[in-house]
Amino acid sequence: MEATNSGKAGILSGQKLQDANQNHAPCLYTKSPEVRVGLPDFNPDRLKTARALADKAVKMQKIFSIQGPYPVIRAALRARGWIEQHMHGSKLQVQQQQQHQSSGSKSSSKDADDHNSEDVEKEQDPNRLHSFLVSAALSRLVRNEMVYFYWTNRRDAINTNILQKQQIINHFTKAGSFTTKVGLCLNLRNLHWFDVANPDTFFPRCYTLAAQDEKHAFIEDYRRTACTSLLKYVVKRDQNIQGKGISHNLQDVQVQRKQNKHRSKPLVPSQMITTALKVCQEYLESLEHKDIDKTLETPQTLTQEQWAEFISSYYLVAHGGAQIERSEHLVSSCEAMLQRLEKVSPQLGIDGTQNIWIIKPGAKSRGRGIKCAKRLDQILRMVAIDPALIKESKWVVQKYIEQPLLVHGTKFDVRQWFLVTDWNPLTVWFYKKCYLRFSTQPYSLDTLDSSVHLCNNSIQKHLRPSQQRHCGIPADNMWLDDQFRAFLASQGREALWETVVVQGMKTTIIHALQTAQDLMESRKNTFELYGADFMLDLSLHPWLIEINASPTMAPSTSVTAQLCAAVQEDTLRVVLDRKVDRTADTGDFELIYRQAAVEVPQYLGINLVVEGFAVKNPCPLPPLRSSNQSASKRWGPVKEKESALEKVQALPKMLLKKAESKIRRCEPLSPALPSESSLSKPVKSISIRLPMTVLPIGGGSHSGHLWKRRAEVSNVQPPTTEKQQGPLSQEMTAPKQPRKATSSSTSA
Repeated sequence: MEATNSGKAGILSGQKLQDANQNHAPCLYTKSPEVRVGLPDFNPDRLKTARALADKAVKMQKIFSIQGPYPVIRAALRARGWIEQHMHGSKLQVQQQQQHQSSGSKSSSKDADDHNSEDVEKEQDPNRLHSFLVSAALSRLVRNEMVYFYWTNRRDAINTNILQKQQIINHFTKAGSFTTKVGLCLNLRNLHWFDVANPDTFFPRCYTLAAQDEKHAFIEDYRRTACTSLLKYVVKRDQNIQGKGISHNLQDVQVQRKQNKHRSKPLVPSQMITTALKVCQEYLESLEHKDIDKTLETPQTLTQEQWAEFISSYYLVAHGGAQIERSEHLVSSCEAMLQRLEKVSPQLGIDGTQNIWIIKPGAKSRGRGIKCAKRLDQILRMVAIDPALIKESKWVVQKYIEQPLLVHGTKFDVRQWFLVTDWNPLTVWFYKKCYLRFSTQPYSLDTLDSSVHLCNNSIQKHLRPSQQRHCGIPADNMWLDDQFRAFLASQGREALWETVVVQGMKTTIIHALQTAQDLMESRKNTFELYGADFMLDLSLHPWLIEINASPTMAPSTSVTAQLCAAVQEDTLRVVLDRKVDRTADTGDFELIYRQAAVEVPQYLGINLVVEGFAVKNPCPLPPLRSSNQSASKRWGPVKEKESALEKVQALPKMLLKKAESKIRRCEPLSPALPSESSLSKPVKSISIRLPMTVLPIGGGSHSGHLWKRRAEVSNVQPPTTEKQQGPLSQEMTAPKQPRKATSSSTSA
């Protein structure tokens, strides 16, 4: 730090040195007429000092590059001894020039960047020209060096695949999975795979109308919400009547009757309330899985024609002010049904009675193209204007929060920053400061104009605040969080800020990042600052609206001038200072989540291998029976009187070859064996070694063991006439000895 300051002192002096340290340099990516003035002459000593500063920065790997006008980042880095490398003629400069020349509507919708080219503050200041020239001179000295820190306002400005490990960049790739309205809508539905939480408790239900199933789900939701809104309308009207008192004088009754007579639309029958109760009852049964026994042939509650008639009647009541005849006896049933629905529907409190939905372009920011609508046909017609957009899932329809928390009768939202420094392990930093953004008009559901319902500063800054708006709302439409806490304290609800609002925003951010973790590319030395927009309901519960990448850091008001500068400086404390010293001050950033690291297996490419072993299929011999039975059953009738002994004597070699071949083919040998009646004549005995299988021999009462050996033939002496009794252990001898013999002999 001292070397840097002394180096600058060697180049500049007096007021010029102070301007250089403050670093209010002009934008390096826009053409400036002031740059064309005559350049001062640098003496050799100053150039030598500049080279020393450049060499030190290169040695310490402190070369940075910034796309866009971020004076706070530049000043903070230079105060740490970093030197900026201006990338003239590079992709960064070209993109920045195109951004300034094009309108806001031409910006890419691929990333939900909150950065607004119209909000860019002009840093051109002639009094700081010399500071710019010094910066340009230092940049020229390091123009061929590696950049170790990139800060861009678009994630596609740098190809992260070509970066080295030590290079730091402020954007993750593929962040559109949760920074676009379509990505956030689809990802949060998978939250149950990552955590025990219900996204309907913090994110208004949302649908993408590209797919037919999404479109049908939205239509079903709209119809069901119309039923619950009707029940709310009936209960609310009854409460208003009881609040005013039951005693109405005759004049009021007559006036009301005259008004009813002059109505252009007739009274709506109370039958529609009964229909709404029936639809809600079936919805509860479906949540409790009581409808699984119903077959596909079971008729639906309402047909398409009946639904069209019901929705038309609902429009007359909710939007046209029509009355429902004779509905007092159904108020208690409506209250009981709403109590049951409240237990299973966490968004019942934000629905209201108007059934308003908000239509958003899927990947645009700063409130562009957002509209509100009440009627179903109008919503479907709005998103079907451009077939290309509906095909590419560029439209989402989200339930509008009809009962938000108001400050002096004015709607607002909360901008909350958070920082992600790693995706594996997922590491999230929450900023302790936030600010509120108000609309310029008092809140009302009678009009759906964006000046009433959209709080984006890029929209409200072009509008003039209404004279009917409360004087407590500032002209710049922004509050610090401390001012809002003071407002809550005036209502006795200050304690709810930390316990309900802050804690709810932390939990919501963590859940949103969990669902996108598998879709992100986890690169070390990468970080990103995000801006989340929340709305509060009547109980101060926060509801996530959207998450923006590259949130605007322009000091458009006194509130943003204070907070945006602080969050940028604290971001560098977390990313740079804490990297060197784990105990470094992180400002107002608080570490709220650090997940356990997950081992990622190394990718070795596609290698399909089938491993296994050969299966040896043994072929056991079928059981042998007596020659008579075997021959009759397997090989047809056999002449009993035919002498088998003559066959053996006539063809001994043929029998042996045939036996060997049959053994190899696992065929039965019974036709070749002699019968018992042919054993009277002495013949040469044939010894055959067979596979080990127990086979019955002769009449079937005796068995012999055939071993797993190749058939071998040996000459033996003819046996005696006595029958052999007992099993043969290794040799099967033909002919056999008589069965009645008490012992067997094989004398020579």
